[in-house]
Amino acid sequence: MVSKKIVKLLNEQIALEADSSNVYLAMAAWAEANGWKGTSAFMHAQTEEERGHMKKFMHFLLEVGEQPVVAGMKDPQNTFKDIKEVFKLALAHERKVTASINDIMTEARKSNDYAVTAFLQWFISEQVEEEAAVVQVLDIIEKAGQVSIYLADKEIGAMRQGK
Repeated sequence: MVSKKIVKLLNEQIALEADSSNVYLAMAAWAEANGWKGTSAFMHAQTEEERGHMKKFMHFLLEVGEQPVVAGMKDPQNTFKDIKEVFKLALAHERKVTASINDIMTEARKSNDYAVTAFLQWFISEQVEEEAAVVQVLDIIEKAGQVSIYLADKEIGAMRQGK
């Protein structure tokens, strides 16, 4: 049986994953509106990934006999200076998600909740990949410089197609 505290944390994670999906959708829309089709494709893929994460948390709660709660989403930022800002904000957001998952894991370990601990392990590995991908994009942008940012955008879009 999952403790009420962990159920609350898992439901908060559902809301955070929904927010994440919305954040990336806003980034995708801005990128496409500003001619950054590769970045838009990357962010659209992130949107779907985060939605999938939200659903995994929901299904887990249902499997352990608990009620998932779908909470309202916050309005995301909709305008950005450039794609570098987009990815810096994406990295900060991913780190927020990582911290939240780690907090749930800490609580699950304290409670000796092995089912939650096992479930969260996939997300911990996923967050390592998510953060690394955004860091890689920021490295591409840095290397490209302003003159070649268009080529960086194309490479960013190609990254998601290879995943």
